[in-house]
Amino acid sequence: MLERRKRIKKKSLFQSFFSRDLNVPTYLTFLVGLTLGFILYPTVYLPWQASSSEKVPLRVCFSPEGQCTDKIVDAINSAQSSISVAAYAFTCPRIAEALRDAYKRGVDVKLLVDRSQLKEKYSQLPFLLKKGIPVYIDSAEGLAHNKIMLFDNRWVLTGSFNFTRAANSKNAENILLIDDPSLAQIYKKNWESRVERAKRIFE
Repeated sequence: MLERRKRIKKKSLFQSFFSRDLNVPTYLTFLVGLTLGFILYPTVYLPWQASSSEKVPLRVCFSPEGQCTDKIVDAINSAQSSISVAAYAFTCPRIAEALRDAYKRGVDVKLLVDRSQLKEKYSQLPFLLKKGIPVYIDSAEGLAHNKIMLFDNRWVLTGSFNFTRAANSKNAENILLIDDPSLAQIYKKNWESRVERAKRIFE
């Protein structure tokens, strides 16, 4: 007579772990690991950086319909003390001339750009360097793809818009101009940390 095989009831992972077969050190190891996971999680998965301002004025421009270069030049012309730029492509003469004029009237103007601008045919770096404006090459392993201008530690201009003629007249692009000193400080801190690792170039 054949013996009936007993069905083996599969235990869930939870049941297996909390079975009587495991000893106290195993439980302690699990609890220590769980605790460390909660502690170290924020350093692995960084949270959003939030501005302390609840409501801030926002302005938006879409190209090519909005002629966004005009808006950027107006913002540069309105700057009183500082302009910090982070750019991937910088080939627009009008924006370069506006930065030159701001620098001439005493505004602290600095640029952080992608290394591609050293060889770009229409790059405005030679023009800006001749005017004495500090220019830094970002050390990013990949592309330095930021498109940012910070004005007077208060205004943040950002979006998809590269500082080029094509961005203004051909491409579908956008910019946001945000009046938020708290947000500007977050951007400025990141900008400064990148400049510290960047290489300054001279004429």
